[in-house]
Amino acid sequence: MKIAVVGGGISGLSIAWNLAIRNEGEIHLFEKNWITYGSSTRSGARFRVHFWAEENSRFALESIRRLEKLARRMDWNPIIHRGGYLWLLLHEQHIDRFREANKMWSKLGVQGVFLDPGMVKERYPYINADDVLEAFFGPQDGSLHHDYVCFGYYSLAKKLGVIFHELTPVHNIIIENKKVKQLKTAKGLVDVDVIVLSAGAWTNELLENIGIRLPTEPVRKEMCLTEPYHYFIDPLIIDTGSGAFVGQTLKGEILGSLDYPTTPGLIQLETKFDFVVRWARAITKRIPVLKNARIMRTWAGYYMMSSDCSHIMGRDPEWPEGLYVAYGYSGHGFMMAPLVGELLAENILTGKIPELMKPFLPTRFKENKLIQEKMVIG
Repeated sequence: MKIAVVGGGISGLSIAWNLAIRNEGEIHLFEKNWITYGSSTRSGARFRVHFWAEENSRFALESIRRLEKLARRMDWNPIIHRGGYLWLLLHEQHIDRFREANKMWSKLGVQGVFLDPGMVKERYPYINADDVLEAFFGPQDGSLHHDYVCFGYYSLAKKLGVIFHELTPVHNIIIENKKVKQLKTAKGLVDVDVIVLSAGAWTNELLENIGIRLPTEPVRKEMCLTEPYHYFIDPLIIDTGSGAFVGQTLKGEILGSLDYPTTPGLIQLETKFDFVVRWARAITKRIPVLKNARIMRTWAGYYMMSSDCSHIMGRDPEWPEGLYVAYGYSGHGFMMAPLVGELLAENILTGKIPELMKPFLPTRFKENKLIQEKMVIG
């Protein structure tokens, strides 16, 4: 069997490695630029297990467990740090929703802790909590080094014989007798038996070329990073009032973003000055000591948003035989990709659909079995 994975980000790398360890065929990975060029290296490098939808919480919980086990085998240290997420809640409806969700999280063994304003000020004296009614702390959440995770997968996959084709854009998929037959790349045609499209924001272009349209669209997201300072912000702080989040890297840089209106689509990846101003105002109101922090750089990447803000993996039986997808992560790619690779590899090689995978099949949209996930940060 000859399997082609399209996309060299965290998702494609996880899929390629998980296929390779099963030693069932010849694995090729195609990337139009170079490994991690796209949204993976533009990530905020955070992970969490707390989602409104139980399906997503279960998936994320199992996914980070996979990554922690794999870290012992990687040549690169992914630097997994569980500093937690701290949600600042400014409205009663937010508190009610978190309390209800915490019952589900408790059932999964990842319940969080509620803090009153006094406790917030005691634990985090740098936070202005004057308008905070309550806070929710999820200690199971944290950070990682996104590039090191990708390079760790890359080195493991290469040792197992995965063939990497960097600087090789894929332009089209050739179908014959309702089966995938070839990839049309910038360097010529490649015969294949299976194609896995995991190219993030660029996946739709290839699907639409063969008449398939899934309810997804790329949305540009922007980030800011300051020069490094003494480490003092351990959790990622999410201000539910302004929609901003802010945290600190282990190196000391202050990093963050906010929910900022932008036009969906493959628009230019640039940072708007208005975004920087809004973010800076929001975080200096919440953490006044940051008012003199110097922003060193900004960047933009894509959230590939699905209509229910949950990822898509697997195939529709009506598609050409041998065609699979893994995308639409809606900002949760680093949290979900380790498990996506494992389950999708099993599905491709055995035909079985693992239980944790079933809710995320592309058929859910036409079957109206959506996983409505509204806890999207940034």
